[in-house]
Amino acid sequence: MPTFAEKARQTQRAKRAGRDEKDPADLSGAQEPDWDNPESWGGGGSGAGDSASGNAGDSAGGNESPEQKPPAAPSSAPASKGGARPPRRRGRPRGPERVPVTVRILKSTDRKLTAAVEQTGLNPQTLVEQALEAHFRRLKVEDPGPESQGDVA
Repeated sequence: MPTFAEKARQTQRAKRAGRDEKDPADLSGAQEPDWDNPESWGGGGSGAGDSASGNAGDSAGGNESPEQKPPAAPSSAPASKGGARPPRRRGRPRGPERVPVTVRILKSTDRKLTAAVEQTGLNPQTLVEQALEAHFRRLKVEDPGPESQGDVA
């Protein structure tokens, strides 16, 4: 007997087949975009084929069109920096620089973190950072500043 998820997939396939619609997760026949040319990312420049980037940059009021926005910085700037990243598409701005840290926590702590996420609506990243900051304030631990390259032994 098919599961609920399998039934849903079958229903979606049947709907797409009736409309001759391609599965958006199907990457067969997809071409690698020209990462050095952001203008080529939108599928012909109209933005109609790229619904994620078309909606991601919209303002809260929704009264600005993409054509009214100033053009992005020239794409040659990142290339001159050497190993810099290519320019990003419009959308959510990049957050502060973070350092990946791996820790192991007790199952009870994980359950409490999950409950806190559900109660506050914040994500685990924000909750952990706020908790650490509160703990550091209680201990009167201050930021020693950026690490210098000469201190490495």
